[in-house]
Amino acid sequence: MNRTHIRLIVRIWLGLMAIVGVALSASSAANAQDTGGTITVNVFNQTKDAKGVATKVAVPGVTIKVSDDTGAAITSGATDAAGEVVLKVPTQTKFNLDLDVATLPKGVVLASGQTEKAVVDFTVGAGIGANKSYNYFLGKDDRLTTGRFKLLLQTLVNGVKSSAVLAICCIGLSLIYGTTGLSNFAHGEIVTLGAIVTWLLNQEGPKLHLLLAAPFGIAASALAGMGLERGVWRPLRKRGISLTSMMIMSIGIAIAVRYVYVFMLNSKFNRAVYYRQYHAQPEWSIGPIGINERDVIVIVLSVAVILAVCYFLLRTRQGKAIRAVSDNPDLASATGINTNKIILMVWALGGGLAGLGGVMFGAAHGLQWDTGFNLLLLLFAAITVGGLGNPFGALVGAVIVGMATELWTWVFPSFLEYKNAAALGALIITLIIRPQGILGRKERLG
Repeated sequence: MNRTHIRLIVRIWLGLMAIVGVALSASSAANAQDTGGTITVNVFNQTKDAKGVATKVAVPGVTIKVSDDTGAAITSGATDAAGEVVLKVPTQTKFNLDLDVATLPKGVVLASGQTEKAVVDFTVGAGIGANKSYNYFLGKDDRLTTGRFKLLLQTLVNGVKSSAVLAICCIGLSLIYGTTGLSNFAHGEIVTLGAIVTWLLNQEGPKLHLLLAAPFGIAASALAGMGLERGVWRPLRKRGISLTSMMIMSIGIAIAVRYVYVFMLNSKFNRAVYYRQYHAQPEWSIGPIGINERDVIVIVLSVAVILAVCYFLLRTRQGKAIRAVSDNPDLASATGINTNKIILMVWALGGGLAGLGGVMFGAAHGLQWDTGFNLLLLLFAAITVGGLGNPFGALVGAVIVGMATELWTWVFPSFLEYKNAAALGALIITLIIRPQGILGRKERLG
């Protein structure tokens, strides 16, 4: 190949590149003249049937407005019979959507978590034919269909459920205080342990049904209570360590165990987790009250366990011994009762009940590594309101605290995150009127 051939090939190559360049320039010019892209907005009314199956129903006639970053109006349109509107927009990166709530049908509002304003970003994919979509979901407007006093009935049902879970958790805490005088701040971690063991067996490993996994979680909490008694509290009592020092030690144990949970399970429990069964169940509507199968099981099982514990304490020999040790440990020991054995039984019973309460709370609200810690304030408020050391007073206190926290959400719906303040309010009022608690006994000081 001589130089003439090489020059010819180079000229042909340069000509082809020129043609490609002209084509690309024309394409760019066409793009520059294009109006940009489109935003497709859909508006659906999402409903659920009795089985919890969601259905989307198109909502026509809803006005959607589009503006730029400065708030200047660009275009607007109303949804068609399919609940859709296609809005043409110029070449730009971001647009603001605004749903005109005045054009919504009566009886529906934006679903929870959605607002009428949204931002659509065209940073990726802008150009000819570029299209972005956004969906608005609507739901039934309870504010229009349910009166405030009808909502009170639902609040009371929620209060019964909360009271039942608190009662299961705080009976053991009250028994421990009654028999040993110890305010055990590690009780919350025993609650969490039962829920965690149950979750691990339910979601991982053998993947047992919740009703089969729960006994293992309850047993783990009972063994943890017995281990603390035999390994920590009994040796300290023999050494004559004060109750104040033991209480401070329980705080240290609680913090240490809590961060063991974080260290070992943070990847799994950095957000709320749930059991495989009884989660996201459809509600049964009974007039203005909504309740599901899980809530019914929690309430019925709690009542059954509470009745069984009351029978145990009132009618059985071991229960009477527990009450005797709680009333007067020295006198009970003088009459031949093995107080160490009874206290160990109380720790096992209290731990098991705490584990059961943790499983119930996890089923109803989800589980995190600090679930028990978050419940601890309510537990101590309940046993103090009812009367320290009195298991029956703990039941009364649990009802008062559980109802107070739920009624707070009815009275102050805008301050739901502060509902635990209701427990403190109930505690303060009770102590002002009756310092020893509702079922507590007056004691001589000094």
